[in-house]
Amino acid sequence: MSTLTPGNRQPAHGDDLLLRETNHRCSNDLQMVVSLLALQSRRAETPEARQALTDVMERVSILARARSALSQDRQPSIGGALRQVCEALHAQAEPRSILISMQVEQEVHGLSPHQITTLALVVNELATNAIKHAFEEGKSGHIRITAGGSPGREVTIMVDDDGLPFPEATSRSGDGLGLGLVKRLVASIGGLFIPPPPGSKVFEIRVAVQSGGA
Repeated sequence: MSTLTPGNRQPAHGDDLLLRETNHRCSNDLQMVVSLLALQSRRAETPEARQALTDVMERVSILARARSALSQDRQPSIGGALRQVCEALHAQAEPRSILISMQVEQEVHGLSPHQITTLALVVNELATNAIKHAFEEGKSGHIRITAGGSPGREVTIMVDDDGLPFPEATSRSGDGLGLGLVKRLVASIGGLFIPPPPGSKVFEIRVAVQSGGA
């Protein structure tokens, strides 16, 4: 008797629907958190507190957008999540004439939803830091995000910009909150974070792909 029947395939299909519904609900919950943070930010009494709440709000917003992308894609991909990041960053970059471009050289599947959302947050952190600090006021610029890798092996993401060089005293210290957060996030998904070598501004992240998919 054959065991390959429609009934045998239903659990896998049901799991897929359950995962997409979970991602959708997670995205809605995160959007609610964003709204609460925005409200609290407007009520903050000091510029420092207001900026801190805004920074957190932007990070949570990226997670919400990445989760939304995962709920819409039948096969979750890093490319879809990074496109959401670029769309969110556009609001910060366009007023300063900073171009943000993204290129997926080869779409590699096999990352888990947790890995994808974490990588989206990492890229957002690196690109946001470049928007805030890499370009002189009134100067245009370009931030490039590229993703690719080897099928079944690893995903590689690079973030680069053509702005000001790193200050010698701080270029490799990594003591800032942003880079510290990036290192912890990459480590949490078993990835490798490679800071720019001397004379470069290219940040590189490598994450092994789970064999057999997410």
